[in-house]
Amino acid sequence: MQNAVVLALITAGVASLLALSPVARLMEEEFGLAWLFKLRGPVAAPDDVVVVALDRPSARRLGLPPQVRLWPRSLRARMVDDLARRGATAIAIDLTLETPTDLIQDGALSRSIAAARSVVLVEAMEREDLSVTDARGNPAGRMAILKAVPPIEQFAKAAVALAPFPLPKVAARTNEFWSFKEDAGDRLTLPAAALQVHASSVHALWLSRLREADVPGLETLPPDNNLLAEPGAIQRASQAVRRAYLQDPLLETRLPPLPAQLGDRERRLLAAIDRVHKGPRHHHINFYGPPATITTIPFADLIEDRDVPDLKGRAVFIGVAERTPSNLDTFYTVFTRDGVDISGVEIAATAFANMLDDTSLKIPGRPVELGLLVCFGIVMGLLAYLLPPALAIAATVLLSAGWLAAAVTLFGQSQLWLPVAVPLMVQLPIALFGGLFWQYLTTNRERRNVSQAIRYYLPEKVAANLAHSPINPGASRDLLYGTCVATDAERFTTLAEAMAPRDLAVLLDSYFAAMFDPIQRNGGTVTDVVGDGIMSVWTEPQPSREPRLRATLAALDVTKAVERFNLTSPGRPMPTRIGLHAGWIMVGNVGAKGHLAWSVVGDIPNTASRIEGLNKHLGTRMLASDAVVGDLDEVLTRRVGRFRLAGKADILDIHELMARRTDASAAQLRLAGQFVEALEVSEAGDLLKAADLFRQVLSEFPDDGPSRFHLDRCLRHSAGTAPIEDAAIVRLEMK
Repeated sequence: MQNAVVLALITAGVASLLALSPVARLMEEEFGLAWLFKLRGPVAAPDDVVVVALDRPSARRLGLPPQVRLWPRSLRARMVDDLARRGATAIAIDLTLETPTDLIQDGALSRSIAAARSVVLVEAMEREDLSVTDARGNPAGRMAILKAVPPIEQFAKAAVALAPFPLPKVAARTNEFWSFKEDAGDRLTLPAAALQVHASSVHALWLSRLREADVPGLETLPPDNNLLAEPGAIQRASQAVRRAYLQDPLLETRLPPLPAQLGDRERRLLAAIDRVHKGPRHHHINFYGPPATITTIPFADLIEDRDVPDLKGRAVFIGVAERTPSNLDTFYTVFTRDGVDISGVEIAATAFANMLDDTSLKIPGRPVELGLLVCFGIVMGLLAYLLPPALAIAATVLLSAGWLAAAVTLFGQSQLWLPVAVPLMVQLPIALFGGLFWQYLTTNRERRNVSQAIRYYLPEKVAANLAHSPINPGASRDLLYGTCVATDAERFTTLAEAMAPRDLAVLLDSYFAAMFDPIQRNGGTVTDVVGDGIMSVWTEPQPSREPRLRATLAALDVTKAVERFNLTSPGRPMPTRIGLHAGWIMVGNVGAKGHLAWSVVGDIPNTASRIEGLNKHLGTRMLASDAVVGDLDEVLTRRVGRFRLAGKADILDIHELMARRTDASAAQLRLAGQFVEALEVSEAGDLLKAADLFRQVLSEFPDDGPSRFHLDRCLRHSAGTAPIEDAAIVRLEMK
């Protein structure tokens, strides 16, 4: 759980850091906004605004030059007259008119503009670099300002308002507009000025309420509050009101209530112009769709009076609007398709409609945005780590899809722009990759731990197979030719009774460490550890000399290791007996009902245990069947007899392992030769002679257990106290 919390905090923290930097906003502008608009799709534009397109098809129909600036201004005059006659409430012309042309045509246009009393003309914006000096008049640097370039004087005096409309003309998308342009004197921009003209029916009520709230700067306005009667009055009124809202945050609370009988349209207009003046300067555009989504009337249709829609009560924006790829007054937006951008005049009309209905995009405050990203990151991180990989992928993808669906719904219904690029492009990959990678590391570590733990209980090869293959108990069994080595410690029961369990466990750990090393070093596999006893095995697919030799050498090394162990623990020695036998064995899983053990199955391990037990009768340490050492010249052995062990039907030739041939002493060689001679006489049935030979061996080697065993046997049988069927076979009734 701790790792899940860490991953959740990382996922949330990275997004939070991004949200506090410009990077997140750039990502949302470039990717998130485009996704939201695409998923929302085009929507119906408001009926309050219309665009008159000065386009090339109109030029061809009217026999005009392609360049709009060359069109006769008398045609524009006719257009303004017609729009005013049709009841347009505001006529915003997005064409610069700073250059005079023909006096007659300019006069006709200025008269039409003045007569309409609803025309807003755009001001061109020029950047001017100024030199800055210090208090002593020395150059101190340069600064740039935006300078408004108004239309020629007769047009400026005729229009009810002049307003700039700057938009970024860069490679990035156009996503925003301004209602007031601060570096242009905090002037109303073209769409905001058009909104003010469109709302002229409520100017008197709007200004009277502001005057009652003692808003300064309204003294210079026309006394009858008719802002359309005097050029520049709209800009002066708006700038004064804007300053008042910025300086007095409580101004809105001092405004008198609206009259109860006020109509819905008037209330809507008052709310719109109030929002413009008290709200932010900067707005994000809520595009309605691709070019011409807003009702667009070709200029030629208006001049030729062709099926022009009803314009009464609507604001009209006039400008160049082409539906073909062009760099002329067009802007790259989220709805740019096939190289066709949206014209500047349609963006102005869109901005007007956004302000009128308060549908420009709304970004949640920084605390809210951070809170959403943190919550999303925490949930995403927890799911990615706590769930299994397949479920983690499904859950995080579904959560992301749900987040995106909610964002699209709020975007379409409330114009709320929630972050989607950072959650989907940053948090989702971090959480998913981090969760899966962390799970992989955890699983891999656990697998290594389990694999390491299994290796304490199972052979290396078996443990490796379990780690990489499905477990099939029935199939995990092999018939192999193997040599089994059984060991058992003497006096263990006495030690166990005299020692505390914890001390006994420590002693056994040291004992087994001493035993396992020579077994494993010689290629053996420990298959069972029961009490103080060990069963180990050397296997090959077919009968082979090599595993028998390695098992025999391991037994010799085990004996030396036990001798060294006993020297380090003199008060608690554990002398060990060893038995070896070879043959076909079954190696694999043994068990049922969900509990299995890896073991060696067959007669061979049982017989090896019987041979190990034979050491107690013969007074030896290491015994092996002839099947193991019969042809091993590398090892000095002596045959100690033919035995039928307790509970066994087969008769085995048993040998004592004495030493490596290269390490054998002269005494061991003499002992082996003398003993074999006495054994052969005994097996031939001459028990008395054999007894004399065994006495001779014991005279030189008084501690030799096999000689003592066979001497006693010869004496018992020769005295007739124990009947004998076959002198060559020793039958044991006890283990």
